[in-house]
Amino acid sequence: MSSIEDIQEEFADLDIEVTDDDVLIRLKELCDRYNVDANKISCEYFSFNTKNKSSDAPTLAVLDTFENEKLKNLKISRRPLDVIEGAENLPDPTDAGQGKTPKKMSNLSKRNLTPETTAATKRFVSAVGSPSVHSQNSPGLDVSASNINTAAKYSERKNKGEIVLQHNKDAEGDWSPTSLTNNLTIVKSKQIVQGPYRFMFDSLRERAAVLDEVICKTTDLLTQRLQTTELMDIRSTQVEPQLAVGRICCDSDGHLNSNSVLLQASMDTSAGATMPLDLSRLEAFSLYPGQVVGVECTNPNGSRLQATKLYTQPPPALPEAPSNDQVLEVIVSCGPYTPQDSDSLQPLLDLLTNIKETQPHLAILIGPFVDEKNSAMEEMDLSYDEFFQIVLKEIYNAVEETRTQVILVPSQRDLHGQPVFPQPPANTGDARLWKDKIISMPDPAVFSVNGVSMGVTAADILFHLGKEEISYPPRSGDRFSRLAGYLLSQQCFYPLYPANLEHNMDIERMEEHANLPHSPHVLFTPSDLQYFVRDLPESSTVVNPGRITKGFGPGTYSHLHIQCLDGSVKVKAKVIRI
Repeated sequence: MSSIEDIQEEFADLDIEVTDDDVLIRLKELCDRYNVDANKISCEYFSFNTKNKSSDAPTLAVLDTFENEKLKNLKISRRPLDVIEGAENLPDPTDAGQGKTPKKMSNLSKRNLTPETTAATKRFVSAVGSPSVHSQNSPGLDVSASNINTAAKYSERKNKGEIVLQHNKDAEGDWSPTSLTNNLTIVKSKQIVQGPYRFMFDSLRERAAVLDEVICKTTDLLTQRLQTTELMDIRSTQVEPQLAVGRICCDSDGHLNSNSVLLQASMDTSAGATMPLDLSRLEAFSLYPGQVVGVECTNPNGSRLQATKLYTQPPPALPEAPSNDQVLEVIVSCGPYTPQDSDSLQPLLDLLTNIKETQPHLAILIGPFVDEKNSAMEEMDLSYDEFFQIVLKEIYNAVEETRTQVILVPSQRDLHGQPVFPQPPANTGDARLWKDKIISMPDPAVFSVNGVSMGVTAADILFHLGKEEISYPPRSGDRFSRLAGYLLSQQCFYPLYPANLEHNMDIERMEEHANLPHSPHVLFTPSDLQYFVRDLPESSTVVNPGRITKGFGPGTYSHLHIQCLDGSVKVKAKVIRI
């Protein structure tokens, strides 16, 4: 079972710091008693916090309530499935080399199906350090008096302005922001959604065709890179290793594990057939539903693919860097901009005060602005659109006399917007009112700022991927870099399929408007996971600024300096507590 270190790390991934030794020992006891791992208990506690509108670290008293309300109601399976597949679920190297059935895995001739669960159950639990479907900002039941006393409410916050993370702090060179005499040159990509559209009218046949086309495109890229034209028909018996390309699927509604992986091939090569995929011979793998991969494999008896190598696409190339040397100053934040159960815009006003004082070249504000998970939005006398207009006016008033331009990106959680992905730009009315100070972008959006390519999405894809992926060996590599790398490798802002239940996707429009034809210089992926900044190898700098508010308490935002010098783009970043 999980160690105390594993438990502490899983809670830290959810931005819950557990430092009390007695609490950690108690959590370890609960893991052993209820036969759950560190990831599972952290997910359950996150769900428990969400229900009680709290973001506190556990205490011994709270754990007693947590056990009674959550853990005692869990269904304990006969063989718990690790979300990150550990050595106990994979064959010993000697067994794998001899082609024997591993002792620690169920008989391969009788495929171990993922336990059937309801859709809600599937999405509520599981993930590599990722919590339940609902974020910390979800409305729920009333909090107990003890939780209220210990909650870090926004109005009582401490450490305001604290720098909680610095990236490339000691980078050499001149990082002073460039003085610009004119407005920024902001160019939207032609592929992004330009305006409202008729969504969710695609037929099953159209959806299937789009999904198949994604496999075909990846097949072309892989065959070109591997310099091969021979592709395997996965339906046929094949004793010699051959390349097969397809989409990773789960064999039921449960969570993906090493024994439940299917490979769905394209219509061209295998008439869309699916086949169980045996991963026991692979030394390492990271997979999730919807991922399109190449597999060197055999099919000795026509009923199961034996994988020997796994191929994924590298990230696409970066666009050409701007020819003129410059340093752009950018502030990035993500909503909600109101504390839980409140319509107060004080967090937004505090952010705008910082923007007015700093006067960056660009501020990117990502929704939600009118959060559907905030119960106070339902009780207002104003309409959702009227409340959003107040937000717009506050933003404009703050930047009217500064050099700062603002880009707004909507969220599916915005009550005034269209709840679909890709999502059209928010309606800001007559653009002339804002005098080019406020620019409304869709979700997702790809654009360039003075030649620097940027990508942004409000969808919490990192959070969703983290819940669904399996990775072996466990704890190998940097998890945040791996999750962000999936977007670039699959050249898509939302590669997970089927999508999270909270995420409404128009598959046909996804193909047109949610692709990543190139790696942007900077990619913004706000998430409920812990804030981070990562430079992916020979690819994008990925930034998760966190959220401005977390439940009742304060959150974080990012302050970046982007240096364009000698044909290269470098990023220096800070994550700051609001």
